[in-house]
Amino acid sequence: MIPSLPPTSASGTLAPQTVSSVRLLLEGGKALLDASTLPARLPPLMLGEQVEAQVVDSKNNGQQLSVLIKNSLFNLDVPQGMTISGNTLSLKVATLAPTLSFALQEQATEAAQDGSVEVQLSPASKYLTGMLQTSKPSLPATDVSLNAASQPPATTAQQLKSNVSQSGLFYESHLKEWLDGRHPLSQVQQEPQSRLLSKLNDEMASSASANAGSHALSPRTVAPELANLVQRQLDIVENQQLQLNGYAWPGQPMQMQIQQEHTNERTGSLGADEVGVWSTSLSLNLPALGGLSARVRLVGQSVQVSFVAEEDEASGLIQQYASQLQSGMEAAGLTLANLAVKNGTVSQD
Repeated sequence: MIPSLPPTSASGTLAPQTVSSVRLLLEGGKALLDASTLPARLPPLMLGEQVEAQVVDSKNNGQQLSVLIKNSLFNLDVPQGMTISGNTLSLKVATLAPTLSFALQEQATEAAQDGSVEVQLSPASKYLTGMLQTSKPSLPATDVSLNAASQPPATTAQQLKSNVSQSGLFYESHLKEWLDGRHPLSQVQQEPQSRLLSKLNDEMASSASANAGSHALSPRTVAPELANLVQRQLDIVENQQLQLNGYAWPGQPMQMQIQQEHTNERTGSLGADEVGVWSTSLSLNLPALGGLSARVRLVGQSVQVSFVAEEDEASGLIQQYASQLQSGMEAAGLTLANLAVKNGTVSQD
């Protein structure tokens, strides 16, 4: 039997005294935590999905929590009279619209015995939370600038590699490689984090006499560029994709996406060696040939290429010069295993 709807106010909304009972009814007696602040880029969430939330900050006597869900920062409102314990929470997506809310699942037995556990936050957690909360939303893509029209392909490839390597998105990995003697310190110092931290150290040193004894970095003093880099790094960790926006040459915008695929493909005569699989997608809107997208999939030394062209003339030219493409790849030590060309609509999102 379907229960009747609770009474509504004159404005057509649920009366305040009935809201909590309805929400508890919908979630089987569990109070819901509403998301009061959403990240700039919302991760994929499904109704009823079980997620883990890492508590990074607690405010207003525990009535508002900052948590990381799928490497994205959310602010959750805790209902009055409800006590949250532990640093890691098990949540279930209860509603997606009009408000994103989560149901708190059963907590650990030892936490329930004494009622609550004080959440201990490390300085690093507070520092990272402050950066993400004070930063402005930014595009998840990295801006690059190339000049493929006036330089050889090898030079363009090296320039693209340099732009990505020195973007700051892999700064921590490069620090580890430097400690292992596999990455030059001069290149690490060219990345944005090194330059920004050097600038912050200079500013702190210059103001040390006016603020004696206070040398801790505050989120408010962190450059917005550094906070945006952290957001982009978290986005790459979550989606396993590197997105690039920029210009292939002056006046020609492009969008590129690079990702490593996780497959069971193997190489060798006995099929014993796993091979890394990388794929790159490139979208262009050419003045004379219209929209064109290409997907290049690298499996060991074999290359699979697929084109989608909006104009028949563009697809005809690709097929006409397919032999030159194959020869160019052979010169680079690669094998063109497959070439597919079709007509369609090219997305420029």
